[in-house]
Amino acid sequence: MIIKRNKFIISAGIVLSFFAVAVVSNYYSLDNTKRTCVENNKTPEVEQGLLGINWTVSCE
Repeated sequence: MIIKRNKFIISAGIVLSFFAVAVVSNYYSLDNTKRTCVENNKTPEVEQGLLGINWTVSCE
């Protein structure tokens, strides 16, 4: 029983780690895209979907 519990905890930790990496990577990608617009003397227009995972940036 303890082995099943340990496997569950390890599996949950791995899934949460992947989710955390995806969120952090998404945040830095969005930040980099907005910064690139500003560097090109344009204004970033950001549209975000649910939870900020789906986003679109247009430079105007």
